[in-house]
Amino acid sequence: MAKRRKKQQRKTNWLVIGVIVVGSILLLVGLTALAFQEPEQMDLGKYCQNNPENCVARGPADAAVTIVEVSDYGCPHCKNYNLDTAPVLDAAYEGAPVRWAVLPFALPGQTGDYPTMATAVAALCANEQGAFWQFHPAVFKLQDSPTLFNSREGWLQTAESLGLDMEAFNNCLDNNNYEEVIRANIRAAQNAGITATPSFSINGEILRGNQPVDMFQQRIDSFLN
Repeated sequence: MAKRRKKQQRKTNWLVIGVIVVGSILLLVGLTALAFQEPEQMDLGKYCQNNPENCVARGPADAAVTIVEVSDYGCPHCKNYNLDTAPVLDAAYEGAPVRWAVLPFALPGQTGDYPTMATAVAALCANEQGAFWQFHPAVFKLQDSPTLFNSREGWLQTAESLGLDMEAFNNCLDNNNYEEVIRANIRAAQNAGITATPSFSINGEILRGNQPVDMFQQRIDSFLN
């Protein structure tokens, strides 16, 4: 009788040990899966909606399609988009329920700084006077001038050509109020999976590069139809 109880006790002990081992393995597998699970990518359209001071937007707030442009002012492909592609898209969707937004942004340089950060600040200074959508494409043209590109003189010439209040514009540049906004935007773009420019968030879906116009239209129309 005593031998039977001992045998039964050993079986019980092994069963308990087995349950503990299996449970530990399942817990380890679950934790490992969580560790390697990709985080949900940020929707830049919602980011701009929730942080309107960080983006510049035009078009109906309740638009069926929101397109967020992420460009660097030193990027040649971004220049091509703004001077060639964007005007075609503007004309094609005039009056349509489409909202256009720009996330002021700068790519990191080789030394870890952000070479065009100051130009992005200048664009937001122009925005204070309601001139962002004129300043934004105009400042890309400065890439053609080595002396004016990414320089205060270039920003001032552009602002003056647009009829801005130059004293207010200069004060804004001196105060540098927008660097932290742009740094927050850089983090948001990274969280959205953006690593190069130009990139576009179209209702949360990322389109990379200055694609042909029909590629943009296919994406946009898929949400309008």
